Amino acid sequence: YPVVESVLQDAALQPYVHKCQITVHEGRHTYHYCIFLKWHCRLRANEMLDKFQGDVVIMKIGTQVLSVVNMCTCDTAITNYIVSIAQRVVDSRAIWQSTCL
Repeated sequence: YPVVESVLQDAALQPYVHKCQITVHEGRHTYHYCIFLKWHCRLRANEMLDKFQGDVVIMKIGTQVLSVVNMCTCDTAITNYIVSIAQRVVDSRAIWQSTCL
């Protein structure tokens, strides 16, 4: 069982980890992912994502057995797409983030 809290930074500042599951349908293939993130205006800016303050961890979930499985090469493009969607959500909430004290 993976423990994402050990990978995410600043547990004292933002102890809560958001979690969501995403299913991607690509042609006849179905992929399941679990996304964990910490997002707060006082967290350090993420160097890989513009306007995002926090950390993101994406894990692939098996289709036969609902547990974490290894990612393969095809997952790179899919996870990049998932992060780009998440980035648009963050951009749409930038006004809220700028008002955080």
